[in-house]
Amino acid sequence: MQKIIAIIPARGGSKLLKNKNIKKLFGKPLICYSIEIAKKCKFIDRVIVSSDSKKIIKIAKKIGAEAPFIRPKAYAKDRSTDYGVFKHCLTWLSDNENYKPDLVLHLRPTYPIRSLEILNKFIKFSKTTKKNYDSIRTICEPSQSPYKMWTLDKKKYLKPLLGSFKQEFYNAPRQSLKKIYWQPAYLDIIKYKTIMLKRSMTGKKILSYLLSPDHIFDIDDLFSFKLVEKFFTKRKK
Repeated sequence: MQKIIAIIPARGGSKLLKNKNIKKLFGKPLICYSIEIAKKCKFIDRVIVSSDSKKIIKIAKKIGAEAPFIRPKAYAKDRSTDYGVFKHCLTWLSDNENYKPDLVLHLRPTYPIRSLEILNKFIKFSKTTKKNYDSIRTICEPSQSPYKMWTLDKKKYLKPLLGSFKQEFYNAPRQSLKKIYWQPAYLDIIKYKTIMLKRSMTGKKILSYLLSPDHIFDIDDLFSFKLVEKFFTKRKK
């Protein structure tokens, strides 16, 4: 039987929104929503929070998550990668508990609105698909096509992000452009071997799980926090 754990990475620092991961949303620290949904999922064996903050660890344990270590500062910087954080966590579990899961669910604490139904279906898909994969990522269609986007050169002239001036994708009807998807990071699942042996958070064989944009509520700054607050208020009414 496959062992599945959820890892919630929640460092203490946040530049755009101070103490973002424990900022209270309707009287509850933000991270609590991710912990609670993971605890409700019958497929998840363990819910582990990786944090460098003693305050976050205390809150996480109170809600029912495991927080068996304090994340080293080397993995809690602004430019620290998910790979470093997850490798540290899995190495710790292996060294200290001789525990190695089969699948690792990446749950970001900045998503307070997740559906248990989607979470269960997503994990069922990962367990039953006949396709070989290294990881599975949730995706959705973006509101704006990158074919309509630009970069600036050194002289501050516009350059198309995709294609060329000759192709003029930026002037083409949207319907004629190649369909594009983006990763909202709602949910990811990664095989243990992908992280520890292939040294990657995705590997090369990445399956997709399509979501509606209606499910995307990522909190990154005060503006997005207020939007989610507004959504919660409307839904409660």
